[in-house]
Amino acid sequence: MPGLHLKGVFGDIAMLLAVATAAGAVAMRLRQPLIVGFIGVGILVGPSVLGWVTGTDELHLLAELGLAILLFLVGLRLDLGLIRTVGPVAVATGLGQVLFTSVIGFFICLALGMTVTTATYVAVALTFSSTIIIVKLLSDKRETDSLHGRIAIGLLIVQDILVVLAMIVLTGGAGGQAQGIGMQILMVATKAGGLLAAIALMMYFVLPRLLREFARSSELLVIFAITWAALLATVGETLGLSKEVGAFLGGVSLASTQYRELLGARLVSLRDFLLLFFFIELGARLDLSQLGDQVWGAIPLSLFVLIGNPLIVMIIMGLMGYRRRTSFLTGLTVAQISEFSLILMALGLRLGHVHEEAVGLVTLVGLVTIAISAYMIIYSHKLYDWLFPYLGIFERSVPHPEQALDSAEVTARRPDTIMFGLGRYGGAVARELMARGRIVLGVDFDPRAVRRWSERGWPAMFGDAEDPEFHASLPLSTVRWVISSLRDMDINLTLIHALRSHGYEGNIAVTANTHNDANTLTKAGADLAFVPYSDAASQAADLISAADREEARKKMDRIIASLKDHYIVCGYGRMGQEIVREFRRHGVPHVVVESNPEQLPKLEARNVPFVKGRATEDEVLLAAGIERAKGLIAVAATDEENVFIVLTARGLNPNLRIVARSIQEENESKLRKAGADLVMSPYILGGRRMAAAILKPGVVDFIDLLTHAEQMNLDVRSIPVRAGSSVVGKSILESGIWQQTGSTVLAVRREGDLLPNPGPSFVLREQDELILMGNAEQLDAAENMLTNSSKSA
Repeated sequence: MPGLHLKGVFGDIAMLLAVATAAGAVAMRLRQPLIVGFIGVGILVGPSVLGWVTGTDELHLLAELGLAILLFLVGLRLDLGLIRTVGPVAVATGLGQVLFTSVIGFFICLALGMTVTTATYVAVALTFSSTIIIVKLLSDKRETDSLHGRIAIGLLIVQDILVVLAMIVLTGGAGGQAQGIGMQILMVATKAGGLLAAIALMMYFVLPRLLREFARSSELLVIFAITWAALLATVGETLGLSKEVGAFLGGVSLASTQYRELLGARLVSLRDFLLLFFFIELGARLDLSQLGDQVWGAIPLSLFVLIGNPLIVMIIMGLMGYRRRTSFLTGLTVAQISEFSLILMALGLRLGHVHEEAVGLVTLVGLVTIAISAYMIIYSHKLYDWLFPYLGIFERSVPHPEQALDSAEVTARRPDTIMFGLGRYGGAVARELMARGRIVLGVDFDPRAVRRWSERGWPAMFGDAEDPEFHASLPLSTVRWVISSLRDMDINLTLIHALRSHGYEGNIAVTANTHNDANTLTKAGADLAFVPYSDAASQAADLISAADREEARKKMDRIIASLKDHYIVCGYGRMGQEIVREFRRHGVPHVVVESNPEQLPKLEARNVPFVKGRATEDEVLLAAGIERAKGLIAVAATDEENVFIVLTARGLNPNLRIVARSIQEENESKLRKAGADLVMSPYILGGRRMAAAILKPGVVDFIDLLTHAEQMNLDVRSIPVRAGSSVVGKSILESGIWQQTGSTVLAVRREGDLLPNPGPSFVLREQDELILMGNAEQLDAAENMLTNSSKSA
């Protein structure tokens, strides 16, 4: 590069790097694409401005190596199984866009006054888009794995093959060499088939053994990958294909190996460094001296490329049934012309088919479209949101191809959690949550991730977190948590806003890069924002579980606050659990008070209403609603604790019916003095019951039948005879208890004595306590009879 004023190639490269770094810093400060800044550096140091670069052999070498590594990495990430899904649409859009663009562009060129030959060259030049620029932009946005990214890359690969054929046709078309053209195309196709066959054989018989040897050293493995990419790029160009196609096939040949992730991670930085020289070289090759007279002709052609090419792709994809979002984002990737367009025009100039004015025109169109389309792709999602209302005409009301990626499990199971992003972090969090009993619906815009998730039998959907249409298709009504493992601030803000605007009232958890970002997302409406680190998956799952417990606690507190005439069970040991089981079986409202940390997880898992704390404390019993409660059962671990529970409860609610357990027989009197209405010793009751099972088996069987036979719907209730009741002074027969209510009198408790099986002539008195058997309706009627006065009767 003799135009520079430093000594040697090293100094020249150092100067270029210094200028590129400064330009990149300015572009970042101005929030502009780095690509535009680097192309601007090339124009600045090129022959049109400063003239520092007049020979670009060194730049060209570094740029070519960068291109090879870029396309190699694209092929390395290609999932061969997706060719069945993406292949047809890539071929259709690639061929269709080239055909319609060339035809329409040809007539536009004729309208601008060009000759037929010049119009043909220019029209063909307008059809091809820059694979390098598009792949770089998609890589920077991490969208090469998205569906629209994969379709775009496939479309561009089709274009690269077509540009080779176009060059063959145009170079042979000047002298009526139609037969030679056909033979050249046939030769290229034959060579391409031979290359594919050779690579396939290498994949099965040679590469596995080589990779195992080179993998002993990660440095040597990376060097081999670079060598393989450069070698196949050279072979591709030698066979009449392009370097890009050869390097791409090199990446594909290693895509199914276990080293793809390691190679991809190691080569990204080298790729970005070398591509810097490609963009500088592209800018340096632009001859601005040829542009002055071509401005007016460049305007309609640039508008056609910027608007017409995306519309053609959107129409084709719309006819194939794709969603408007996928079609729009794919269409934007063809809104510029390629570096091959400039090469094609230079070829035509050398052959004498076109003049310098046509080369200048295409150069200006390239400069304009590359710069503007870079902004269009970088801000594609915002552009889609702005144009969304007008894009419905590009979408058919049919099942979309994207829906074929959704697993059948989506409709078969009702998820309680949705996970956006199924990469390493999101997948790990989802697996942690599923291990804890959750049903997680995975969502990703990478078809490969969706398919991998579905193959494991887990529900998965293809979708984009930024797609406003997609959220309406999610089962938000059954979901308690929506989690985003994506670390993009704009995407997460869009997701939060979209979910809330769709009426989602559940919880939202998002991922942030920094704690400041986490605070911003929380203020925007996220319930949880976590910053990943080494044990991020389990930690995130813990945070979700903790937040879920907090939400469940708030809901449980609301339920407890609404209870009335319920029972409080103090203690959740074996007896407390049995009491709760019976209460649940009979639909009796209840609350458990427990302080033992070993029992609390059981209460949470069984969704039992509970208050954490010691039942001897006033605030704990008040939280359990003791002032509204009907009864309390004290089954704490010790008699001493039960005594204090009874004392506390009786002080808070004098009218409460209290039943207490006594472990030691001698403590029964203490519990009664403390205020217990009934004291029961499980050991004494158990002993008596076992003895009764031998001595009075019929009685025990009847009690079991009465207690556990739900189909009988029977109960026993103790009802006092109030003063002034209509039954006072009447015999049981005269009172009509059985005839009017259907209740059976089992016994009468009078002045502390229990009088079983009273006869029909037994006369009832005030303060007698009748023990009646019947169903709930019968017993309610009997209670109404025994408590009403004779006047009201």
